[in-house]
Amino acid sequence: MWTAHTKVDSGKVVLSDDQLSKLQDRNKLLDILENQGQQIVVVGDTSSGKSTTINFLLGYPFNFVAQGIGTRRPCVMTLTPDATQEEVVFKTRFQKNDFVHEENYTTLADVAALVKSVNDPRVHPEWFDCLSFDQDAKWRTADRNMRPEDAFDETPVYVQMCHKDIDTPMRLVDVPGLSRGNRLTTQIALSFIKPDNAVILVIGKDHPNNGGFPHLAAAMRECSRTLLIQNFANTKISDNQVTENYNIIYEKMQGSRDIALYCIDYGLPYEPGLPLWQEGYDQMDWHKMVKEQGLHKVRKAMVQHTEMRAQQLQERFKDSKVFCDAIVPGLDLVRKKLNEFQFHDLDGHISRLQKELQKQIQKRRAELHRAQHRVKQLQFPPEWDSMLASFAASIRKYLDATYAATDMYENGFTAPSSREEDSILWTSEEEAKRVSKSAMDSCDGKDDDGLSWFAPDVDKHIVKLLTEYCGFESDARIACLRSWQRLVDEFTGMLAFAPMPCVPASLHDMAKMRVGSGQSGQLNFTEETVRLVVSLGEHGGKQRGLVRPLLEQLERRMRLLVERDFRSAVATLEGRCARELDKFYSLVGQEDPEEEADEPFQPTTSTPTSPKKGENPNAQPAVVDKFQEVKRSLLAGVLKSLLAHADNAISSTLQGEVEAGADGEAIVDPVTQRARIRERSGIMVRMDENTTSPGPLHWMLPFKFNNSGQLSLRQLLFNERQLLKDSSQGLNWHMQVKRRQQSWLKSIGGSIGNCCENQHAEDAGCAEVSWNKKLLQEIGLDLEDATPTINCSNAVNLRIFRLCTEDYEVPLSPNAPPHLYDVEVLKLLKALQFEMAAAWASMWRGMLQVLTDKDKIRDWISQQLAQEPQAAGYVNLEGFDRQTSMPRVDRDPTMEAADGVCGWLSGSRALSMDMMTTEEEIKKAGEDARWPDHSSFLEVLQKVDPTKVKTSFVTNRDTKLAGQPSWLRLCDEFVFVILQLNMKRVSNDELSMVKASAGMMSAAGQQEMIAKLALHRLSQLNMHSQKVFTKRFDFLFSRDVQTAMTALDGVSQSLRGVVKFGKSGEDWLMEQLHAYKDTVIGNTLAALQEKFDGLQPFDFAILNGRFPLNSQRLRQQHFELQDDGKTLKQRDATAEIKDMWAKPRYAIKQTVEVSHTDGKGPGVMRLSVDGTLSSYQNLQEQRERVEQIFNLPCTDPPASGFAGGAFQELCLKFFKGIHVDAIHHCRPRLKAMMARLYQEEDIRMALQESPALDYLKDFGGHILEKQKLKVESLRLKLAGMESALRETSSVGESI
Repeated sequence: MWTAHTKVDSGKVVLSDDQLSKLQDRNKLLDILENQGQQIVVVGDTSSGKSTTINFLLGYPFNFVAQGIGTRRPCVMTLTPDATQEEVVFKTRFQKNDFVHEENYTTLADVAALVKSVNDPRVHPEWFDCLSFDQDAKWRTADRNMRPEDAFDETPVYVQMCHKDIDTPMRLVDVPGLSRGNRLTTQIALSFIKPDNAVILVIGKDHPNNGGFPHLAAAMRECSRTLLIQNFANTKISDNQVTENYNIIYEKMQGSRDIALYCIDYGLPYEPGLPLWQEGYDQMDWHKMVKEQGLHKVRKAMVQHTEMRAQQLQERFKDSKVFCDAIVPGLDLVRKKLNEFQFHDLDGHISRLQKELQKQIQKRRAELHRAQHRVKQLQFPPEWDSMLASFAASIRKYLDATYAATDMYENGFTAPSSREEDSILWTSEEEAKRVSKSAMDSCDGKDDDGLSWFAPDVDKHIVKLLTEYCGFESDARIACLRSWQRLVDEFTGMLAFAPMPCVPASLHDMAKMRVGSGQSGQLNFTEETVRLVVSLGEHGGKQRGLVRPLLEQLERRMRLLVERDFRSAVATLEGRCARELDKFYSLVGQEDPEEEADEPFQPTTSTPTSPKKGENPNAQPAVVDKFQEVKRSLLAGVLKSLLAHADNAISSTLQGEVEAGADGEAIVDPVTQRARIRERSGIMVRMDENTTSPGPLHWMLPFKFNNSGQLSLRQLLFNERQLLKDSSQGLNWHMQVKRRQQSWLKSIGGSIGNCCENQHAEDAGCAEVSWNKKLLQEIGLDLEDATPTINCSNAVNLRIFRLCTEDYEVPLSPNAPPHLYDVEVLKLLKALQFEMAAAWASMWRGMLQVLTDKDKIRDWISQQLAQEPQAAGYVNLEGFDRQTSMPRVDRDPTMEAADGVCGWLSGSRALSMDMMTTEEEIKKAGEDARWPDHSSFLEVLQKVDPTKVKTSFVTNRDTKLAGQPSWLRLCDEFVFVILQLNMKRVSNDELSMVKASAGMMSAAGQQEMIAKLALHRLSQLNMHSQKVFTKRFDFLFSRDVQTAMTALDGVSQSLRGVVKFGKSGEDWLMEQLHAYKDTVIGNTLAALQEKFDGLQPFDFAILNGRFPLNSQRLRQQHFELQDDGKTLKQRDATAEIKDMWAKPRYAIKQTVEVSHTDGKGPGVMRLSVDGTLSSYQNLQEQRERVEQIFNLPCTDPPASGFAGGAFQELCLKFFKGIHVDAIHHCRPRLKAMMARLYQEEDIRMALQESPALDYLKDFGGHILEKQKLKVESLRLKLAGMESALRETSSVGESI
């Protein structure tokens, strides 16, 4: 109602500041409360003219409102006075789910584009609750028959128009028009028809029987304020429809007395070129008027237009008497009633809205707290980590299963196999058949080449021999980890039985011509023979190399087994990890637990044997389906992650690591067009791998001579009284055990007695199977190019296999005393020292060659000279600066001096004053040049007879040497030092500490305890001895380089007056040569450490020793070199081979020596001098014999065109030695690879880091992002609510 404070000035309503402020506060509260208070709502049928009516009620042409059924959601339009706005500004806001849009516009076109966008269900189906849009672009709705064009939504879009000329705030809600047959439009309209709202029902041209307005009228009877507007009055009055409409509405509203029907006909809207439009009768160009005359003028004009149209109606139908108190022409009374509604109980309305807002603020705060908690829960979900950990543990248990457990998994948690060929338990032959079939099916090979170890018949023959004579479990139907181990044993057997292609005579002749270019410039027949043997792997022109084809078959077989077992393991997870799956689904299965509280998911309590795992009978079918979908997706990701983990572990171990660029992509070599492989990174990586002509496997050369024979350490002879004398137990240890009768000491005494007894009664390795003629036979191979092959007798190959695979059972209990652990640790330590010494013996000659390689030294110095700043000289000539050219690097005087030094070092020249014995070198080099436990080293050395042990070191240790001969002696001395190093004995405290384990079991087993004790000792000894060697070599190198630079006149003259980098030429060159030396030695020692690291995890089969290929007869047909070194005698070696087979493998025992302690420590012990010297001699090359056979004429060849029989037999020794080295190189690395595949920690890390199992991407990410948006939306909403409450908290006097 109008009050005394309300003024009218020339058609403009004038409100007081207080009135204006309260209206704005009320509208602000209505907006922030999302239409929960009293408001003006406009409803009606589609195309009834609601939008036009709203324009005339507001006094502004809001023609952005979509026409017809284009209005699919409510639109809240507000007029707001704003003295600061010279131009019209439209403030828009739309929020749906996580989408929030707030932006100000200055043109109606931009507003229209926004309104059109939010009303388009095809473009944005996610903004319509009745529709959902899946990732496959398929519609999914609650009502399967609903189409996008039938979609409506009740979330409004807000448009607020602000300008200084707006006199009265007005707020109207335009509701989508009723559409015939669409229940959503009716529901939305009815949701706004509330008792406290003022509802305007706009009636169009529809007949009451066809339109929806009678239904709305029935709902409006509860409203205290209703306004009825009949649009298109000219037509409807003429058709006598107005009275009928009024009567029907009156009936629906149950005879409400104060209702009135306001009739209006706005005329045609202005449209340029429209022929029926009449000026002065139809609507004007309101937008043009706004631009030219302003808002006040257009509002006044629109009011006048409705008044004019009302007068025209009154005049035209005055005779029909249609107009009365109930049916009124025009909108004047409508405007008046709307103003009355706005000011009615304004203070009370604001107060109620504020109280409701306070409630909403508390509600939103609680909702925000819950959303923040859920975001934190989704970001760092313990359920995810717990589930992956459970998966890893279950997979590890499955892979480590026994036959019974595997059978349980197969029959309990996976679909039982009805056919034998579908079983997951395979024999060795079935594995081979399956990998061959798999390779052929995938077109991995067009023929059978490479799908077996050698050939199917040969493979079967070898496996049969291994099964019959070595207990190989070829016929056992097994799976999981045990089948992987069996495959590695089968691979070992193939390496042991590998037949050697015979050497063509042409290759032998070419090797004879190459002799003399060996390392260190020596006539090295051994190197050429080894190199020739290695080249045999390239027979047939296929360039596959030795051992590599077997590794390729191993990789195929291993991949098949691992994939089978990982698939089976994943199939068990649904049953074994049901609880963790349930917990995870409770986290991610519902996007918002509050929104989906009507369909809760109850975690299943089913046991693994339940027929329907993971299903709750009380859950809704849709929830169960979703749970099954999540499980399928999750387990598929687990399998993909495991297979990727397996591929990475197998590929990196065998094929090597691919070099990657800064972007993480593989680097492709421009020449080979293959991805570059990091050098020495995998077993199958070859020398020069990234070239077009790669060489042999990187670890194959230089040849390790201990593969021709090494001591067995399984049994050691020791005096227990001597061990006890210097141990912490003392000699009275046995008596103490016997005297004390407590139960725990009795158990210790029993275990000690057993371990001592087992130590002496251990199996010496006698042959389990008696002699058979098959053992004398050889396994051959028919090659494609008809090259004949030779092989060792089956007995020899079987013995090689035994020595390489037979495990060592530690004859101790965990509670055995330290003095018995001393013996076991010494065994492993010495075996490892044998390996380290053999590796060094095969490396040091190559190191010395590189140290004196003139070309490599020139390259090194050239690189350093290239970094020297070039001081350019300038000469002024006729006003121009002309730069003089600098000397070329290869003409630098330091290069000439370096060439002279290299020549000196490469030869045997030396000054008498520089020559020293070994002991003199140690004294002059200083205390740091003394070997670990130097006194013990000298003690052992004094016991060596130089006439029997003829090596570079032992023979020449008292000879005065200088130059390269002294380097040779030092390198050989280092071999001796590694072998003779003493071992610190085990103390009680140390033994107690190693009993703990970081593995699955907290208590370490005997092998783990021994391995840790040996590793600690060897690491310390290696570090100390390598430092001493480096110190000693640095002393010798400095001496010899200094002598060369002073003794050679050409060197001193070249460097006279030369300055490099601020230093004299002599000092700079000396510095660079030392840097080069440090790099070469450092790289060699790093390679030695790499060899040691490759031994881990330690294989206790290393204690078995090596088969003596040099001394043992290998074939029945043996060529014996006579004493003259020039003639051969062919004879039958059956007796020697038979004797070897019957002789115990480990009958020879080595002796332990104990050094008395000084009371300050636990003391030391070592292998006997004889044992040390035997191992030392086993590492020496038999050069004389090799040279003699190498130069023999070609007699008794295996076939025409091939080298002689004696040379073939010599090559066979090296061939077998290379394959034995392959066994000892590959087995520890393959075991480490298998550990990566089955250890729980590695599996868990693979699952956590795999892109195929991305929690955020595949499961919780979209929910997390939605919750983050929800949190941000709630924060903004809460901030808006709190701001609105603060701004509207002061309410003035009642109007």
